[in-house]
Amino acid sequence: MESMRIAEQAEEAGAPLTVAEREQAGYALRELARSESDPDALRVPSEQLEMVRPFFELGWAMGVRTGHTGPAMADVPVDRDTIARAFVLLMSERVADQLVIVVARSLDPQHAGPVLWQKVRYHGSLTQRHGTYWVGAIHAHADPVGEAPELRYDLCEMRGVTPVSVVTNVRRQSLTPLADHRAMV
Repeated sequence: MESMRIAEQAEEAGAPLTVAEREQAGYALRELARSESDPDALRVPSEQLEMVRPFFELGWAMGVRTGHTGPAMADVPVDRDTIARAFVLLMSERVADQLVIVVARSLDPQHAGPVLWQKVRYHGSLTQRHGTYWVGAIHAHADPVGEAPELRYDLCEMRGVTPVSVVTNVRRQSLTPLADHRAMV
């Protein structure tokens, strides 16, 4: 009888998310955000995941508690295009590195450059270095006659948790930005 009254009160007032709900939602969000090409990388920076995490947890718990996670789509994963589209939209609203993004887009709005800790494919003049790397630094070089500055990129590989510089002073046209971002946790 007492447990019925407690359940009725919780139903009326609501109940905070449980530890289990938060853990399940966190795991699901990390799996959705994980890069397909690099299991140690995320599609977006970890700061952005933290921004959306409370909403993801809320949606997760609401779906579980209302029974909308039933067997209708059990064992059917969400298609990759839907997941990719969600993270592309999240990246378009990115706040981190805002100054670099604004500068890059103002200099080359049709081909905006990569941001810090984004994975890129290098295809420049150093053919022995062609491959995929992380953007470890971005430099703006002033033009001597007052034109817009040119951005240059330093690329690195990760050895454990240590970035090791591989190619420096790379021009934008030698890079293809990829959808992966380093999780800097």
